[in-house]
Amino acid sequence: MLGGCEFDERASDTTSIAEAMGMLKAGRLDEETYRQLEDCAGPTCGSCSFLGTANTMCCVAEAMGMCLPGSATIPATHADRLRAAQASGRQIVELLRSGVSARAIINQKGIENSIRISTAIGGSTNVALHIPAIGYEADNEVSMDRFEELCRTTPYIARMNPAAPPNVPDFHQAGGIPAVMKEILPLLHGDALTVTGESVAENVARAQNRDNRIIRTLANPWSGEGGLAILRGNLAPDTAITKPAAIVPDMHRFTGKARCFDSEEAANQAILDGQVEAGEVVVIRYEGPKGGPGMREMFTAMKLLYGRGLALRTAVVTDGRFSGTNNGCFVGHVSPEAAEGGPIAVARDGDQITIDIPNRSLRLHVSEKEIADRMTRWQPPEPKFKRGYLALYARLAESADKGAIIRHKFD
Repeated sequence: MLGGCEFDERASDTTSIAEAMGMLKAGRLDEETYRQLEDCAGPTCGSCSFLGTANTMCCVAEAMGMCLPGSATIPATHADRLRAAQASGRQIVELLRSGVSARAIINQKGIENSIRISTAIGGSTNVALHIPAIGYEADNEVSMDRFEELCRTTPYIARMNPAAPPNVPDFHQAGGIPAVMKEILPLLHGDALTVTGESVAENVARAQNRDNRIIRTLANPWSGEGGLAILRGNLAPDTAITKPAAIVPDMHRFTGKARCFDSEEAANQAILDGQVEAGEVVVIRYEGPKGGPGMREMFTAMKLLYGRGLALRTAVVTDGRFSGTNNGCFVGHVSPEAAEGGPIAVARDGDQITIDIPNRSLRLHVSEKEIADRMTRWQPPEPKFKRGYLALYARLAESADKGAIIRHKFD
């Protein structure tokens, strides 16, 4: 989608409405301006104009070699989108004739390339679910330790909304994924096969970086480490994920008092009602793969905090997910989740929580003995669904650090 009317010093998008609602409730915006924004924030067809999960996963597919070079970020309104669709159909037939299957491309090399590109562009935290899930289905599982290793050793070179004002159409005009892949080619598996029938290195040989205000070089990145980071600690023994690319450096370390909510709705209502205060860490739990069930996105809470002027004075920690649009200070995919009896289930209002991105730490300032004592008194909540597919998923789903997959075992 193209960007909408200007709002808050940048082109608006579909999530600007939630930010504006927070502003409206805080008295920072009048209702007439809010109504005008409703009419102009999403001006065209297409997925989000910012680097959300939809656009990130298109970039992942291209980085993995599963779509034609340059096709991931074509704006929905451009004729090139139709041409790319037609070219893709023709190439699918050629791949079928030559016997090249998806497994020839979705392998360790393709998966690792996609992780490096995801973190090089500061993509959505949801890639930490989707890429491991893809790897599992392709018999090439990727651990969070390997994910973090690749993030640590890949510079952050392409910057766009929500980390900066330019949108994804601007990134496309700057050269898109081919330009980023060419810039970091020394870090990629350049010999990895792609759907063109050629290698990554061959595909990007003629790519150009047309705007270094968006895409920087390997020698001059926005940051020496990637835009995504894996955290561990006594609040997330099996990891959690955050997105330093979209968090201002002053918030890369944050300590605050917990305000705990057992659902997304309860947290959103408390924020709207002005009950969340500066210096607090909003804990939203029972929204993980089992607890949701299905892991909803907590982006509304982040947007409401932003609208109320609290984005740089609070943090959000959840066993749920986030959209790629989020900024502020946030940590998601806390594993084990609350519904599995993870430590997040026994965090209490007033507990101190520290988010330390440079040291990759997420800590609840409560002794291990106290956590253990609380766990002996913890009781899992009643399942939200007791029949149907969601009930089945809640019973079978793996934790977020495993991609929230259903691990099938037939032997």
